[in-house]
Amino acid sequence: MTMSKSRLIYIGAVLVSGIVIGLVMLQRPEWQHMAVPPAAWPFAVSLILDMIIGQMAAQGRVEPLTMGDRFVAVIGAGLIVTVMTALG
Repeated sequence: MTMSKSRLIYIGAVLVSGIVIGLVMLQRPEWQHMAVPPAAWPFAVSLILDMIIGQMAAQGRVEPLTMGDRFVAVIGAGLIVTVMTALG
């Protein structure tokens, strides 16, 4: 099964956001104790991208995301943040 470009961009962007969030946590370790833990921040990135792609899918311009796409992207980014924070 081949994935559409929009789905690959979504997954890649959310995973990259996990790396960026992890790097920010290495620079500002005090942020790890905020009300919303950094491992959950990729949800916000995912929500924004999901809304954009959802609108484009409603217009027929791209293929809609699946729950599997969302799961892989958000859980993967959360794990990246967790590992970078733990090892940093």
